[in-house]
Amino acid sequence: MIIRILLVVFYFTSIQFLLATNRHFLTKETNNSACNIFSTADSMVLDNPYMTVMQNTAVCTAAHTVNFGTRVIAALSAVTIKSSKGIIKLQRGQVTVFLESETYQLPEGLYFEIAFKKNHPALTVPEQWVEPLKNTTVYEDDQFRIFEERLLPKDVRELHSHAQRLVVRLNRVQLTDPRFSKEVKEGTGIQVPNTVKFAEPIVHAVKNLSDIPLFNIVIEFKVPHSTT
Repeated sequence: MIIRILLVVFYFTSIQFLLATNRHFLTKETNNSACNIFSTADSMVLDNPYMTVMQNTAVCTAAHTVNFGTRVIAALSAVTIKSSKGIIKLQRGQVTVFLESETYQLPEGLYFEIAFKKNHPALTVPEQWVEPLKNTTVYEDDQFRIFEERLLPKDVRELHSHAQRLVVRLNRVQLTDPRFSKEVKEGTGIQVPNTVKFAEPIVHAVKNLSDIPLFNIVIEFKVPHSTT
């Protein structure tokens, strides 16, 4: 009789221990999931109807990610990417493009992931089109082009046009439009490195006021236009 009672006590004690252990495990997993959500949210540096930009993490690595199409990785340091296209190595300022059907693993290094959204609003266009000079196109398809935006110290890019675009800033320089800014205030027009900006269409001129070259990566939507 005593043995039976001891067995029953042992049985219920074991059940309670297992339940407590499961509750601890589930709580820990829930907390970890919440941390991952906050981590992802904290890494999002831009989200608008046209694209989502993540910094040092990637959320659209799979093929045919819902609501997303082409993705671009822009390197801020040496970056290694294992992908369906093989192993890709980038240096700061270089990019690689993944089409909707292509996959990649989480890149190693510092970078931006730019994911283009499907069914985005209609693109807007500048009032006129003047092709910008002194840039180098590194990728182009029917949807967008990517170019290295460079300008030597004290140099000027004469009047030119831009469509809607994402600018990845790499060097800290001060820019101004020389048509209007005869005296430039200190601290204005600063390009902050390792940041992005989504810019609307514009027709302008640019002067690099700094002692180092301008270096940006520009991912620009392609819009219908006639070259002036």
